[in-house]
Amino acid sequence: MKYWMMALLSLSLTGCATTEVALTSDGKPEAGTLQLVRLGPNQAEIALDGKRYAGEWADSRCFTPQCRGEFFNVPKTQRRHIRKGSAELAAQDDSSLNCEWVSHEVSHDKNVIGTCQASDGRQFKLMGG
Repeated sequence: MKYWMMALLSLSLTGCATTEVALTSDGKPEAGTLQLVRLGPNQAEIALDGKRYAGEWADSRCFTPQCRGEFFNVPKTQRRHIRKGSAELAAQDDSSLNCEWVSHEVSHDKNVIGTCQASDGRQFKLMGG
């Protein structure tokens, strides 16, 4: 029983520590899901077109309306929860995916809006959280 409780706690912590964001393009309504892991090093990964792109992500707090983007008009008390992030992800065949986003985190909800640019020129939208 003790081990089941520890396993459930571990799964619930992992779930809270991972943000999943839908990756969409004009041709495909949901091309993949970007996973941003918050525990340990800031890891990010996505499976897209049969390849696994992985790397690290970073973010910083937004202080200006330009940085806040679509979250420019949130109440002043919530502005400290707006962050700008980016990730450089690579696949084993040296193709890459560079992503940028703005996020607004209130409680455990995290809204993410941004884009990803593939090394072959394709662009994807990031939205969700």
